[in-house]
Amino acid sequence: MTTADKEPNTTTKNAKSPLPAADLKAFGAFIAEFKNESDRAAVILGAAKLDVMLYQLLQNTLRPNTAKNDELLDGDSPLATFSARIGLCHRLGLIDDNFCRALHMIRKIRNSFAHEIGGISLESGAHRDRIRELIGPLRGNKAFDTLTEGSFGEHPGTAGQFRSAVALAAIRLEGACRNALQIEGSPYSLLPKNFKQSATDSDAAP
Repeated sequence: MTTADKEPNTTTKNAKSPLPAADLKAFGAFIAEFKNESDRAAVILGAAKLDVMLYQLLQNTLRPNTAKNDELLDGDSPLATFSARIGLCHRLGLIDDNFCRALHMIRKIRNSFAHEIGGISLESGAHRDRIRELIGPLRGNKAFDTLTEGSFGEHPGTAGQFRSAVALAAIRLEGACRNALQIEGSPYSLLPKNFKQSATDSDAAP
C-alpha cells in the first residue's frame, strides 16, 4: 500500500525551491514556528510534530476505527510510540528506506536531548555526528542547501542542517497525509459465504 504522491506540476516565483506550491505555504508556517527555538526545543518539538504527522498518516491509511478510542494507535497501544509508527509506515510502503532512516535518526537525537540536563547543543560531538549521518543523502543537494541557507541561515553548521531536515520531513509527511489512500480490500470473515449455515443445509446423508 502506498500513498499517491501526486505533486502538482507547479512552478513558483522561487525557481530554486524543490517544493511544490501546495507545500511551500505549510513550509513557511512551520519555519515561523520552528526557526527561533533553542536547540533543545527544536529537537523536542520537531520530533513531536513528526510523530503526530505519522499518526495522522496511519489514520488516513488504515481502515476507520469505529470505537471512541483507537486501541491500535493511542495510549499505551503497540503503535503509540514514535519508533513503532516509523516502522509501520515504512512496512506499509508509505515512506521509503531513506525517509525511514532519517526519522529514526531524528528520534535518536530526540531521545538524547530528552535525557540530558544542560549544556546541550546540536553542535556537540555526538549530536553533530548523528546529524551528519541524517543529512548524508541530502549532502551536496543544491535544493537542500538553498532551504538551509535561506530559512535557517541564523543557525550555521549542523544546527541549521538539522532544522532544515526536520522541516523538510514535516512537509513531506504533510503531503503524504494529504494524498494518502485508505487501504481497500475484501476482509475475510470468520466463515466463508459458501459455508453451510445449519445442519439442514448439509448434503451429507443422515
